[in-house]
Amino acid sequence: MPLSTKWSKYSKVDVQKYETDNYGIYELANSNELLYVGEGKVRERLVSHFPGGDDPTPGASHYRTQYTQSKERAVQRQNAELKAYMSSHNGKLPRFNQKKRG
Repeated sequence: MPLSTKWSKYSKVDVQKYETDNYGIYELANSNELLYVGEGKVRERLVSHFPGGDDPTPGASHYRTQYTQSKERAVQRQNAELKAYMSSHNGKLPRFNQKKRG
């Protein structure tokens, strides 16, 4: 079940202004592909993907989120999104999920 929120410009200003540190999942993309599906405290995790952050995701220009209110639900939703992505992309994960999961 894809995230139902619209894509937003991935900028530090927008992330700080519009996102909270509640638990949820998020997707990072460029104009051509989904780059990463993540989970956790949304604002904190999104900030970590900017250049110079703990987990940079080069090329990300857009993001979208879905809040789950619990860590457990966020992990479940992330796994469901990755499974759906893999089923429609010949078993491959998004480019930046590959380094973490295999």
